[in-house]
Amino acid sequence: MRGLLLRSVRLMRPVEGSALEAVDLLLQNGRVEEMGCGISPPAGTVVVEREGCVVAPAFLDLHTHLREPGQPWKERIATATAAAAAGGFGAVCAMANLRPPVDSVARLRECLAKNRSWERVPVLQFAAVSEQLAGQRLAPLRELADAGAAGFSDDGRNALGQELLRQALERAGAAGLTVAIHPEDEEVLAAANPWGGEDPTSWLLRPREAEVSAVRSALDALRSSGQGRLHLQHLSTSESVELLREAKRDGLAVTAEVTAHHLVLEGPLKDPEARDRELTCNPPLRGDADRSALWEGLADGTIDALASDHAPHESPSDPLQRRSPGFSGVQAQLSAVLSDPRGGPLLERVVAALTARPLAVLGPLSGSLPEPSVREGQPAHLTVFDPEGVWRPEPGSWLSLGTNSPFWERPLRGLVLATFSRGRVAFLRRELGWETELA
Repeated sequence: MRGLLLRSVRLMRPVEGSALEAVDLLLQNGRVEEMGCGISPPAGTVVVEREGCVVAPAFLDLHTHLREPGQPWKERIATATAAAAAGGFGAVCAMANLRPPVDSVARLRECLAKNRSWERVPVLQFAAVSEQLAGQRLAPLRELADAGAAGFSDDGRNALGQELLRQALERAGAAGLTVAIHPEDEEVLAAANPWGGEDPTSWLLRPREAEVSAVRSALDALRSSGQGRLHLQHLSTSESVELLREAKRDGLAVTAEVTAHHLVLEGPLKDPEARDRELTCNPPLRGDADRSALWEGLADGTIDALASDHAPHESPSDPLQRRSPGFSGVQAQLSAVLSDPRGGPLLERVVAALTARPLAVLGPLSGSLPEPSVREGQPAHLTVFDPEGVWRPEPGSWLSLGTNSPFWERPLRGLVLATFSRGRVAFLRRELGWETELA
């Protein structure tokens, strides 16, 4: 790869808690060769100067669904990680609710091997907390940790009782790993959906009380365990944010994430490609007061991370009247947040929630990824983006197989120009003309 000089960029430094203005950044041989002002580029270096350009550590997504192995017609590892790289992500965490779930060492090893074969950016594979995600018996957490699990989650389900979750926190904590939960109380959901069938993921009515109850119960399990780390996925209600804030004041080892769609959208949403269908997600989109509470939680650090909950599903030609719940969103996370009027003023906080803070959620495993900082001599693990650049998710720009995006064909502000992962080029926006020059 030829050298690349990024001229006069704004360098975001979430570890240091500051930014450097008008810095030149020279990348050579997959490393950050030099940082400073007025750098003279070596012969053959590609020089890029774009007003307002930002450089940050490569993003980390704590919550993606790759669908493979198991449902390759919905998504492939290659397409999901390509979409992630186009969204600025240098690594992603894959959830365990594949078909069948990742609840055994053999299944974990199969997924790890397949991920390595097809990943555009590193995939950190989560394992299930319970066998078959059923909440009846714990999966072999210690053995899964030893085999390379990045953490534990039954995401999509929350059938664990408080006592079993307490045991899971203790066992995962002893291995240094985090337990992430999908906070929706299935007993509350069942009461709201008495004719809903056997699959809780498809139940239509998902009252806010289900989330609040699950968050409260999980925090109680963490208190009683006295050890371990709990991560709350895709929070959506103001009550959940306040419970989280109180738990952090009490010193509990708890973290949480929010998605772009829960921050910026209100439901119900019509499918842009089939107006007789709705786009839905679990938990559902809430109202203005909830979104304001989520933004406040992000701004004051109560909420640690921005995560996509990338959930690609069937195409618009699917004969069902409703698509499965979930949005294909890893490529649009940064853009969706910056397209909201509240996103731009929080740019430094947004970058921290995409870089240093999600890495901290993983605990000791974070050592397998580069430090979320951009320094001379380090492998290039960084994202280059224009916070004012505009793009439109559509067939020519969208890399995921899933087009079930609420942002489909909407102009979005926040354009990722390039992503470097562990010293390798993971994504270059082809219309910039860098692709052939850097080859």
